[in-house]
Amino acid sequence: MTDDGNEDFEIDLPLLANFTHQVINPLNGVAGTLDNLVDGTIGEGRRVQRTKAARAQLEGVITLVRNLAYLSSTQYEADRPSRKIVLPQVVIEAAMYYQEEGAAKGISIDLLNKREQNKVPGHPEALRQVLMNLFDNAVKYSASDSQVKIRQWIQSSTGDAVITVRSVPRSMISEVEIRKIFDLGFRGGNARNIIASGTGLGLYICKFLMEKRLHGSMSVQRDGDGLLFTLKIPDGEEDDGRHN
Repeated sequence: MTDDGNEDFEIDLPLLANFTHQVINPLNGVAGTLDNLVDGTIGEGRRVQRTKAARAQLEGVITLVRNLAYLSSTQYEADRPSRKIVLPQVVIEAAMYYQEEGAAKGISIDLLNKREQNKVPGHPEALRQVLMNLFDNAVKYSASDSQVKIRQWIQSSTGDAVITVRSVPRSMISEVEIRKIFDLGFRGGNARNIIASGTGLGLYICKFLMEKRLHGSMSVQRDGDGLLFTLKIPDGEEDDGRHN
């Protein structure tokens, strides 16, 4: 803990090296794609596909860098005034980055009650980053031809805004792994089997932002053949039913 009350995080060198590897590889891929587009190696029929793939790689790099920025700068969101978060708007904004990649794998990302305009005070950027990390993982590690289901509501007993994200992993992680899932640098067996290397930052950042920036909580549990993430943020404002 530092003198101003902020937590002092340390990232070990192997984790930082892994992070660097995860950034450099897709950037090299994008550079190679641009070279091939310029010199004509990529034919007309494949240009759109390869350009979209390059953009997806850049989105992944942006997510990684943003995660590191959130981790290294604990004042990033705290210095900004709290604003009104419209839950379905932020969910849809976060999901749009991964819809195309998910569709290519038969994975849909669906907010099941998007017409309910529930709200909560806080930092929209922080919640959007949490959801982007969850959707990124869902698209990477979910079973093909599955659905990522999102629901949002205001809990009547507590007034908390609740968002749940349910996905179906290709192989279910163990209870031991579930207990470690938010640990810094941890990657479960399902993730390692699909993508050998990774930073293990995403879910750690999610929990950090939920607790430190949004003053809420985040948990995960088995739900049949799926994993259910539950996000709670205090002082929710229920939809009043008036829509334009």
